[in-house]
Amino acid sequence: MTDPERVTGTFYVKFAADESVTLHEIETARVLTLAENPGFAVHDIVEASLVAQQPMGVSYLVDELQDRYAVPVTESPEPPTRQIRVAAEDLEPTAATVVEREGRGEIHALRVPPDEIEATVSDLREDETVYKTVARADLERVEIRTDDSGLVSVRYLP
Repeated sequence: MTDPERVTGTFYVKFAADESVTLHEIETARVLTLAENPGFAVHDIVEASLVAQQPMGVSYLVDELQDRYAVPVTESPEPPTRQIRVAAEDLEPTAATVVEREGRGEIHALRVPPDEIEATVSDLREDETVYKTVARADLERVEIRTDDSGLVSVRYLP
């Protein structure tokens, strides 16, 4: 019998139930299923080593957990900064741009119809790309800022 497959990496928790978990490996987007849930919740970021469960090797167990954390995605009462307003002034509705931050992190600015701001913020809180961006860039939190014009600023922060 061959040794079971081992996978080590950083994973996004896409689905979590009492008996199973679906993970997306951040670097490869590979989808893996855990045969049991060791306490993970949807949107958690997990750094772990997994081992395939024998005999079929189609589901995994956590062999070694290095880290597990939730990424706070909060809405700030502050409006987007002047830098972001300038960078986004020519954005068409539904367009987006990326602005580098001083130090670590980045800011995504997008323009939406003003009546869709609330729905956009809600969608961002559930968007797995937001959480994967934090994990990929080794950051810790996300802050969303909006204004009445439909400008939405998504700040990825250390």
